[in-house]
Amino acid sequence: MGGFLGPQEVLNRERVKEILRNKEYSFLEEKVSLLEIRDDSVLLRISFLIEYRKRMISIEEKQPIVLSFNDFRVEDWGDGVRKVADIE
Repeated sequence: MGGFLGPQEVLNRERVKEILRNKEYSFLEEKVSLLEIRDDSVLLRISFLIEYRKRMISIEEKQPIVLSFNDFRVEDWGDGVRKVADIE
């Protein structure tokens, strides 16, 4: 529906990818949620929330991502000031 500012842009998946690629958004929130740890795997969900021309667009994984725990670097940061050691 058009108003005095003109018609509102119709978004599709390709246009949203282009908005992300060209950083045409004014706000970006990135979120990684740890869903579960199974055996030697980590289940994650990734989502993004962007604001584009006064519209909020949510982008979320359809299925959880499964990664091997061995793919992660694990470090001991003691009191949080500097790294103490790598954890094997």
